[in-house]
Amino acid sequence: MTSIGLDLGTGAVKGVCWNQEKGVLKKISERVSFSYPAPGRVELDVEVYKQQIFRIINDLAEASQEEIFAISFAAASGNTLLCNADGDPLTPIISWLDKRLEDWLPPEEWQVRKTTGWPRIPTFPLMHLEYFRREKGELLKKAQIAMNNDWITWLLCGKHQLDRSNAAPFYLWNQEQERYENGYLDYYGITREQLPEIVPTGTVAGTLKKELCRGNLTADTRIVAGSFDHPAGARAVKVFEPGEMLLSCGTSWVGFYPCRKREDIPFNELCDTYQSAAGGCWGAMFSIPEVGVEIERFICDRFGNCSDRYEKFNAEALKGDSPSREVMCSVIDRFKTRFDEHFGIRRVVISGGPSEGRAWIELLREKLGIQIDVAPWHSYTGAVGAAQIAGAVVK
Repeated sequence: MTSIGLDLGTGAVKGVCWNQEKGVLKKISERVSFSYPAPGRVELDVEVYKQQIFRIINDLAEASQEEIFAISFAAASGNTLLCNADGDPLTPIISWLDKRLEDWLPPEEWQVRKTTGWPRIPTFPLMHLEYFRREKGELLKKAQIAMNNDWITWLLCGKHQLDRSNAAPFYLWNQEQERYENGYLDYYGITREQLPEIVPTGTVAGTLKKELCRGNLTADTRIVAGSFDHPAGARAVKVFEPGEMLLSCGTSWVGFYPCRKREDIPFNELCDTYQSAAGGCWGAMFSIPEVGVEIERFICDRFGNCSDRYEKFNAEALKGDSPSREVMCSVIDRFKTRFDEHFGIRRVVISGGPSEGRAWIELLREKLGIQIDVAPWHSYTGAVGAAQIAGAVVK
């Protein structure tokens, strides 16, 4: 059985064609193209983004020797757009990196962390909806509200669904009571009918639209509800039990670790449903925001944009005292400060670009003093997790 998994990351889209017996048949990574229409604003052009995703899916499908069984997404969610009733976009996609209303926060009485599982953050959909409420109020009252990942699902199969994992960064879902939060909807003047149906990870949303079928992509190809990107990666590397952690190194560095109960997760950390629907663990996350951007800026400033700049960065860090080693140590020390707040972590699996550099691994082992494993798919771990979610659907 062969499936496709995409990791819809903040700065890049990564995809794999995955066969249950042979593993990765093909992988693709492409940068996302942002637009900056005004200071503090970060958006994605909907048509450019859609065509990029569709092209990647088609290219991956060509690597298979059989029909594609299913497609699913891991997503760095929190990127908002408004659509009409058919899913046609009415606005650009606002990225969670956008800071157009960075001085605005949801009221404390909303108890955002308790309700949604995620703390108050001056970006993400609540801020985007506040912008629409102020600037495009009439449109907001009539439009369908989506994020990039559930919008792509909608375009592929015609069903507007969102998985429970990504319902947390959507911020409108009451995670404890498993329903949309009426007070939030009333504030924005929106209704449940404008929002995606929330379903468990692994739910089949539908099958591929006829007009999108070609080659190994058929009318039997299932479109499956995925998850937030880090729990998808954790599934791929089998981080299922307390005492284990996935360190996902992308735009932000994120520590993801299982907890037996939701109330065990520290209140200043993010809460994911993970495997709780099946009686398994919840997932907890903490992050070092945008550190990947900082690392990339240093590498480009020091080594230019040459194709081997990451190899040069790692090689310099391995030589001992050097600017590259200093940057690595600074980042790891910041991660360690958060890591040390968590007792009993005995194993960390690292994924993302830094997992391909020996210097990162050696310094992590030295500074954390525990077992550090490397995800075999490196930057594609989230995509593999999504493909595995797709492939696990019962025929």
